[in-house]
Amino acid sequence: MNQFQVDKQNINTIRIAEADNERNTTACVTFDVERFAFTANNLTYFMVGEKLGYWQFFPPVDAPADTPWGVIPVWGIGKVTHSTLDDVKVGSRYFGYFPPATTLTMSNAKVSDKNLIDCSSHRLPLPQGYNLYRLLPASNGKPDSSQHYQDNLQMLLWPLFITSYCLWEAVSAIDVAQREQVVIVSASSKTSLGLAFALKEKGVSTTGVTSRKNMDMVKRVDVYDEVISYDDLASLPMVPSVVVDMSGSAKVKEALTEYIGQQNMRYIQVGLTHWHDVTDEEQTDNTFFFAPAHIQQRVAEIGAAEFSKQSSAFIFKAITWSNAWLKVEECSGLEALADDFAQHCGGNIPANIGRVYTLG
Repeated sequence: MNQFQVDKQNINTIRIAEADNERNTTACVTFDVERFAFTANNLTYFMVGEKLGYWQFFPPVDAPADTPWGVIPVWGIGKVTHSTLDDVKVGSRYFGYFPPATTLTMSNAKVSDKNLIDCSSHRLPLPQGYNLYRLLPASNGKPDSSQHYQDNLQMLLWPLFITSYCLWEAVSAIDVAQREQVVIVSASSKTSLGLAFALKEKGVSTTGVTSRKNMDMVKRVDVYDEVISYDDLASLPMVPSVVVDMSGSAKVKEALTEYIGQQNMRYIQVGLTHWHDVTDEEQTDNTFFFAPAHIQQRVAEIGAAEFSKQSSAFIFKAITWSNAWLKVEECSGLEALADDFAQHCGGNIPANIGRVYTLG
C-alpha cells in the first residue's frame, strides 16, 4: 500500500510511504480507497491533531514510533475487498473517514443499521461519528456519471455542511438581543458558505469577511447580506455581535475585539484557514468549536434518529444549492495530492473549486 504522510512538526515536509501490500489475514474488513476529497478542513485536522486526537485515527506505515510522521484523515469512498462480516459484502462501497492511502484495514468492526462501524482498538476512544461508514447505493461495476458526481459532492461537502448545520444550531440558540449582527470570518470557506446559507434560509442577516481576491466570488454566491474585506473590519458597528471565525487568525481576532468591543462580542472559533497566523496558545484555546461534541450533545437531547433527520435534510438541500457555484476537479493519485499540497496550505485553491483525488 501507499500512504500520504506529513511531518507533524513541519507541514512543509511530506512523503508517500510504501508498505507490504499483502493482505492482512487477521483483518475484519479491508478497503481499497477509491477516492477522497481534500479541503482546508483537513488542514485544521493537522493543526489540532494532538489536542483533538486526529493523529490517532490512522497510524503511519513504515514509520517507527519515534519519527514525526502522521496521517491527515480525509473523507472518501472505499470498496470492500475482504470481509469476515456476513452483512458487509465484497464489492460494496462505503463513505466515511479514510487515510489518504490506497488501502484501509479494520481489525474489528460491526454493522449497525446497514452502516459499518470501525471498532479497532486504537479508534474506540475517538469520536464515534468518525468511526461510522455509510453504505452507498449498489451499482453494477462503476457508478454511473450521476452517482459519481453525487459521490464527489458528498465527500467534499457533507463533512463541512454538517459543521455548518451545527453552527447554525449554536448561533440560533443565542438570544436575538445578543446577536444584532452575525459576522462570519473566512467567508469563502465552504463551511462558512453553508452556515450563511442556513442562516439566510431562516431570515438571519450576516456579514461575510473575506480576502479581496475572493470578494467577487463570495458576492456571486449571494448568501451574505454584506461582504467586506479584512481591511474593512473597522466598518463593523459596535453592537452585540456573534462572530463565527473560520480563520483562527490572531490578528483578525484582535481587530474584531477592537472594533466591535470585547463586551459586545460572542466569539466562536471553528477552523484554522489562516493556520500560519495561529499561535501555540490559540491552538489550545478552549473556545474551539468541535462539531462532534455538539452532535453528541444534540443526540442526547433529541435522539440520534431525529438529529440525523434534521441535519440530513439541511445537508441535502445545501449540496443541491452548491451545484450552482462549486466546480469539482478530479486529480489522479497520491502524487497529485503531493503536488497540490503547497497550494492547499497556502490557501491558493480557488474558493469555488473542490479537489477530489482518485486512486481507483
